[in-house]
Amino acid sequence: MAKTAEKNDSEGQSQVEIYLTDSGSNDYDNDLKVDEDGFVTFKENSPTKARNWSFKTKILYTILYSFVTFAAQFNSTTTSSGDFFKEMESNYHLGREASVLTISLYIFGIAFGPMVFAPLSEVYGRKAGVLIPFFISCMLTFVTSICYNVPSIMICRFFAGFFAGAPIVSAGGVMADLWDPSFRGVAFALYACFVSNGASFGPVICSLLINSNSSRESWRIAQWFIGLCDLVLFLLMYIFTNETYDPVILQRIVRVERIKTGNWILHTKLDTLHLDWRKLLTSQVIRPFVMLTIPIVFIMALFASYVYGLFYLMVTNISTAFELTKQWEGTKTEVPNVSLFLGVFLGCIGNMLWALRYSKVVGKNDGKAIPEQRLPIMMMLGWMMPAGIFIFGWTLYNDIHWVVPCLGILMMGAGFITIFQGCLNYLVDFYPTYAASAIAANTFLRSTFAAVFPLFARQLFVNLGVHWGSSLIGFIALGMIPIPYVFYVFGERIRLRKLDVLAG
Repeated sequence: MAKTAEKNDSEGQSQVEIYLTDSGSNDYDNDLKVDEDGFVTFKENSPTKARNWSFKTKILYTILYSFVTFAAQFNSTTTSSGDFFKEMESNYHLGREASVLTISLYIFGIAFGPMVFAPLSEVYGRKAGVLIPFFISCMLTFVTSICYNVPSIMICRFFAGFFAGAPIVSAGGVMADLWDPSFRGVAFALYACFVSNGASFGPVICSLLINSNSSRESWRIAQWFIGLCDLVLFLLMYIFTNETYDPVILQRIVRVERIKTGNWILHTKLDTLHLDWRKLLTSQVIRPFVMLTIPIVFIMALFASYVYGLFYLMVTNISTAFELTKQWEGTKTEVPNVSLFLGVFLGCIGNMLWALRYSKVVGKNDGKAIPEQRLPIMMMLGWMMPAGIFIFGWTLYNDIHWVVPCLGILMMGAGFITIFQGCLNYLVDFYPTYAASAIAANTFLRSTFAAVFPLFARQLFVNLGVHWGSSLIGFIALGMIPIPYVFYVFGERIRLRKLDVLAG
């Protein structure tokens, strides 16, 4: 029979081990149970289940998988610094707007990648579903660094983003594997902090690396650096992490047990599952777009996508604003992105505190989610995003200290993350049966906005000026602020109508 246990190795890391012994019992040492048909399942308190691992182990896995998504998002903006654009123009006679495609194509890749990799991670496991595509993305980043023509650079950037989409979406599944609902909101807040802040660091690090030497093609150094960081992270993940998806863990135990005992009737749920590409196409590609026909899903996804697009617009063009108004140059123009990082970090602290409160509310409701209780944090802090944009735009004058617009950037970051995560949590709670489709729809729409917004951002600031250009996007954001208030009042009535548009 199979016997499982968790112990600490010499380095103090918790490891799950499987021991096999001969026995005729149908009870696998209080860890697994089997019925008369040979169907094997975990017992609820089995230490092999990821959710029953030690707190230290779960924190370690949460941080490692968060860093993988940080790296995937970090790569999206490593070609967004002004120094990169200058080298593209000097070496390939490529205009700034065309160079921005290196960002947009990567993000478009992220939009399509999850539709393929999310379901595969539920068949072959989270570890394989994250690390194999992440390794391919890492290799494509190395290939990008040795490309010597524009088409090959663009193609590599798209497919690097396509494969980087796997950790961005599947790492969220790891959080669900590890944490029970009462603490999951806090874990997701930490995860969201890493995901969002990856993009804000890209321009700063890229600019520092490009300016670290006098080569005319220093942008290649930045790509090598990102590739090496990704490779080191891949090796750490490969060595120090185990599978977290319970059905895959169980399937592997039973495979060994069948060989050990010769009892071929033993099987798990995954053993009866066959990958049906037709159903996969329906559930992962068609259904997310069908979900966007539901007004409340579309509006919340649109809200999240707009603020996500603004986030990328600011990340890639804060340097443009400081260049046009304060005549800053080089790495100095990218430093204000640190304010965006701090804002997102502070907003995530607010999200974590609200998640703790939300878990208590759900506990009093017999464990049933209440989507409307996801909205108050957006109502309390969401206004900071348009306010921050206005402060940023209208304080960028030579006679006003640069700290003031940076405070506006900080406010925008805090408002952004509360809106973005609040919308995502609301969609998951609103339609839990199709939560994966809701996330896929949101991911596709937000990635589309994030890919498109940087394409017109510089022209917006050049033609309208930084002040009125910021005001335009700020007024649109301001117009969306009432959305959580409306859904807080009317959302429950909409839910009670039992929307069945997806049932077929």
